[in-house]
Amino acid sequence: MERKEVNYEAALTQYLFQKASRARLPLSGTFELSPVCNLNCRMCYVRKTPQEVAAHDRPIMTLEQWLDIARQAKKAGMLYLLLTGGEPFLWPDFWKLYEQLTAMGFLVSINTNGTLIDGEAIRRLQADPPTRVNITLYGARDETYRALCRADGMFDRVDRAISGLRDAGVLVKLNCSLTPANAKDLEALCRYARERQLILEVNTYMFPPLRRDPTMVGQNQRFTPREAAWYHFKRYQYQQGNERYIRFLKNAERGLIDPPGLDEQCVDPVDGKIACRAGNAAFWITWDGWMTPCGMMPTPKVDITALPFAEAWAKLVQEAEAVAVSGVCLGCANQAMCHACAAMAMTETGSAGGIPTYLCRMAEEMKRLAKEELATLGQ
Repeated sequence: MERKEVNYEAALTQYLFQKASRARLPLSGTFELSPVCNLNCRMCYVRKTPQEVAAHDRPIMTLEQWLDIARQAKKAGMLYLLLTGGEPFLWPDFWKLYEQLTAMGFLVSINTNGTLIDGEAIRRLQADPPTRVNITLYGARDETYRALCRADGMFDRVDRAISGLRDAGVLVKLNCSLTPANAKDLEALCRYARERQLILEVNTYMFPPLRRDPTMVGQNQRFTPREAAWYHFKRYQYQQGNERYIRFLKNAERGLIDPPGLDEQCVDPVDGKIACRAGNAAFWITWDGWMTPCGMMPTPKVDITALPFAEAWAKLVQEAEAVAVSGVCLGCANQAMCHACAAMAMTETGSAGGIPTYLCRMAEEMKRLAKEELATLGQ
C-alpha cells in the first residue's frame, strides 16, 4: 500500500494516544470558540452570523468558561489543544485565551482561514508560538475565493499571512476543502504548496452540514461521488508525480488506498463502534457548550456547562462506546478504502447505523477510475 504521502505523527505522539485510548483519557481537545466567520463558504458545516448567535437558544461560551474547562481538562490529562471556529481570530477574547492556554503548558494549534492574520498577529504568534497554524486555502486567486467563500480580496490576504508566518518561523500547514467552486485551482494550489515547501492536505469529501442545518442530511454543495473520486486521484498525481501516481492507481484498483474524508485523528473501525480517537482520547466542545466526540457529529453530546469536566467526559465516553456503524459497512469489500465512520453515517443518513451510499459509490468509482486511468497510461 502506498502511504508515503501521509505525514505521520511523531512516535511519542502515537504512543501517548495509544496509551490514552486504552485508558480513556482526554489527551486531545478542540475548543470551537465561535461559529462566526468573515467568509461565507458554500459548504461550511457550522457558520452563523452574529445575529443568529444572539438569537440562539444557548449563549456563546465566555473566556472564563473556556479557562475553567481548560484547567479541569488539564487535570484530566489534556495535552493537545486545537482552537477553531468559525474563524477563531474573530472571537473577541482570542488573545487573552490563547496566551493563558499556552502558559498552562498545552500544545496549542489553531485552525484559521488566515485572512485576519496581520503583522501584529504574526508578531504575537512569533513571541508565543503555537504548535502549528492550520490555514485553509480555498483557492489560488481572488476570483475563486469570491466564487466559493463569497468574499473579495481574500487570496492576497491569505498569501501575505502564509509568507509572514513562514518568515517568522511559525509552523504552517495548508488544508483545502475541494468543491466544484474551486476545483479548477487544484493544480495551482498543489504548486503553491510545493513552491513554499508546505504540507497541503486536500479533501474532496464534504460532510453534509447537519450542525448548520439539520435538514441537510446527505446533502451539501459538493462533488458527485465520481467527481470526488476523480479529484482525489488528481490531487495525488499533482502532489506525488506520475511514477508514484501509477503505483497509487494499482493499489486503488485493489482497494488498498487510504480512504478520503479522514483527518489526523481518524483510524479504521474494528468492531462497529467509534474506533477513532473521538470519544476515547479526544473531544470537541462547541461554541455553545456541548461536548461531542468530534465536530462533525451532532450526537452524542453532553452539556459541559452543567457538569464538571471529568463527569462530562466520563458520560461522553460511555455514550460514544454505544454508537455502532452498520454491520453491512464493516463487512463490505471496500471498507478499507471507504471508512464509513459514525460521523459520516450520521450526516449522510441521519443515523450512525445507516449506510452512507455516497461513500459506497465513491469507493466504487475510485476502483473504476483507477482501471480507466491505468489503461489510458498504458499500464
